[in-house]
Amino acid sequence: MDRLSNEDERAAAHARLFCPALVRAVLGWLRRLGIPRCHRTDVAGQVWLNAWQSWPRFEPKRGRTERWLNAITVHVASHYHERMRHRREELIDLIDVADPAPDAAATMESDSIRAGAIDAVNELEPKLRFVLVAHDLNGVSMAQIAEEVGLPRSVIYKRRTKAIRALRDIIRLRDTMEDFDRRAGPR
Repeated sequence: MDRLSNEDERAAAHARLFCPALVRAVLGWLRRLGIPRCHRTDVAGQVWLNAWQSWPRFEPKRGRTERWLNAITVHVASHYHERMRHRREELIDLIDVADPAPDAAATMESDSIRAGAIDAVNELEPKLRFVLVAHDLNGVSMAQIAEEVGLPRSVIYKRRTKAIRALRDIIRLRDTMEDFDRRAGPR
C-alpha cells in the first residue's frame, strides 16, 4: 500500500478541516468547555483564525486534523475564561418608572399625529390609497391585492411606491404650511 506524500496528506487534512461537520464540532467543543452561547460564535471565529494562522506549521504525520483543531479550541477557550476573570462589568440598578402611561400632553400629541396621518392618507388618489391601506395597514399581501384588482403585481408595487412618495409630499407640504403659519403669527 502506497503512503501519501506529505503534500497529499496536507491537502486531505485541509479538506477535512473545513467540512461542515468539523465546524459544528468546534461549536460543540466550545459548549462543553463552558463558553456562553452569546460568545460562542466569536470564540469559534478566533479558533478558525488561529487554525488558519498556524496551518503552515501543521504536520499531518503527527496526528489527525480533528485532534489538532481540538487542541486549538481548548487553548482559545482557556484564554477566553482567563480574560473573563479579569473583565469588570458594572451592573446598574433598574430605574424606577413612576408611571409608564403617557401624560395628557403626549396623548393629545399622538392623537393629533394620528388624525393628521389619516387626513393625509385620505388626500391620496383612491387607487393609491387602496394599495397603501390594504397592504400597509391591513396586512394584505401584494399578490392578493394584484389578484383582487386584476393587475400585474409590478403595477401594484409601483402604485404603493407612488402612494408613499405622495404621502411624504403631503406631509412635507403640511409641515411647511404649519411653519409658515407659526412664523406669520396671529392674524
